[in-house]
Amino acid sequence: MSGGRLALFIVVVVAVLGFAVLFAALAIRSTPATPSSTVLVFDVPEELDEAQAPAGSGLFDLVQRERPTVWMLADGIRRAAEDAKVKALVMHIDGLDWGWAKVAEIRSAVMDFRRSGKPVYASFEGGGEREYLLASAAGTIACPPLGVLELNGLTASALFMRGTLDKVGVTPNFAQAGRYKSAVEAWTRTGMTGPAREALQALVDDQYDVLVDSLATARGLSADSVIALIDQGPFGARAAVSAGLADTLLHRAELDSLAIAAVGGRHATLSLNRYVSRLETPRGNAHIALVAAVGTIAEGKSRSSPGDGDVLGAETLIKALREARNRSSIEAIVLRVDSPGGSAQASDEIWEEVRRCAEKKPVIASFSDLAASGGYYIAVAADTIVAEPGTLTGSIGAFGGKLNLLGLYHKLGLNVETVSRGRHAEMFSQFKDFTPEEATRFQEQMDEVYRVFLGRVSEGRGLPVSEVDSVGQGRVWTGLSAVDLGLVDVLGGLPEAFEIARSMAGIDANETVEVDVYPRVERSFFQRLFADLWGDESDDASAELPPVVRAWLAAARFPTAAPLTLMPWSIDIR
Repeated sequence: MSGGRLALFIVVVVAVLGFAVLFAALAIRSTPATPSSTVLVFDVPEELDEAQAPAGSGLFDLVQRERPTVWMLADGIRRAAEDAKVKALVMHIDGLDWGWAKVAEIRSAVMDFRRSGKPVYASFEGGGEREYLLASAAGTIACPPLGVLELNGLTASALFMRGTLDKVGVTPNFAQAGRYKSAVEAWTRTGMTGPAREALQALVDDQYDVLVDSLATARGLSADSVIALIDQGPFGARAAVSAGLADTLLHRAELDSLAIAAVGGRHATLSLNRYVSRLETPRGNAHIALVAAVGTIAEGKSRSSPGDGDVLGAETLIKALREARNRSSIEAIVLRVDSPGGSAQASDEIWEEVRRCAEKKPVIASFSDLAASGGYYIAVAADTIVAEPGTLTGSIGAFGGKLNLLGLYHKLGLNVETVSRGRHAEMFSQFKDFTPEEATRFQEQMDEVYRVFLGRVSEGRGLPVSEVDSVGQGRVWTGLSAVDLGLVDVLGGLPEAFEIARSMAGIDANETVEVDVYPRVERSFFQRLFADLWGDESDDASAELPPVVRAWLAAARFPTAAPLTLMPWSIDIR
């Protein structure tokens, strides 16, 4: 055998052996059997998504695993409640970067597990209100001896960049439709207007009330007692036990042992993620589509990157909705929205497809953490809207503008000179301010977008335009307030949305429903293979950038003069 052929033979043998090892490892990791007597261990992730990230083509995507979504985890916990092999659930909770609606969604599933008669334990090592709210669903809450419970109230902050813009010579040129549409204030002001402060305070107040009521019910305390405890926080572990906020001092491993001993001992433990991955999809003749609308709304295809985050591409979502609309086996659609809005044009295109779907079959919109501005816009054509009390929604308004960078260029020793033809040829240039006439014209464009937005909501919600305008004006509401204002129909999560979909589609209560998830994320065989081998738990989240850095990145990518239906700031109530 020649040297060349021998080398080729060796390469082929090594490749075959390599694939054999990969397949063997995959088979070992994917053993489908669940132990006959199991304690589920839920290592609660810091981040939790509503949908799988769009598949890319880079090396990172090759090893990126499919992380369980909100729907997958909540459904898995509820199915575990009915699984005779599962005896108990243990949650290990650290920091959560979820919104309040996602916390409520998973907490509700945990409460259903507990109502089945099976014990739930929570290990709470540290964190604040969101983490403790989830932990409160457990019958037993444990803290390590040096743990800290940061239960001391809620805050929300807003960052203003006008002072810095003035220092670097950048001039903001913006217009807004709606006196509460305060997104432009980050660039145009150094502090909140009265309406912006009023709206933000109302959001914090609503969430505080929901928190107090939930904790009071969970821990068997009066609302006044919970308020008094919050005012005494934060708490060390021993103080939390003394105050009745925690039940015992135990480390994680000790809590696992306690749970195993409490259900009879000699039970195997299994991670919830692994349990969920082994569940088979229920098969039935009735199908309901779960269509995820996640991210900032934009034209084109959905995408995700560390710099831009989740982008909800109108093209991708419309394709998914159209497929759900045209498939005869699908009897209803649940549109799951987790979006702060974005492009007004893209939002309107999605709204049109939702309207077409609703003409053919029931469409129920289910709101996650955010369904505001454009995120609300795309949902108003649905037959019914369901939101969690902590959902941020509304923000019916529009804004847009540009940043004049010429002053900054001058400070850097640069200069820009422009030649043009046409009275308003430089209207959207980043090197000059609007003239008074151009500012008036641009304001009229924003007002027109607002008028169309009002009309869409009026048509979808069956409300007079004047009434929509009175609760619009760009103001953000919690789901708790939105249901009283007629912007939302029902308080609840995905179970309520599916139950309404089942009822509207005339599906018998005893019939098994198969849930078809859209948009479909197609990954190659090698992507799935390497992803499964990469590890059981996920730790691929991008490093969190400081708020001021994120704000400047957003400003740098600001779409010049494009009408935006986007909620103000990045509201984070903690």
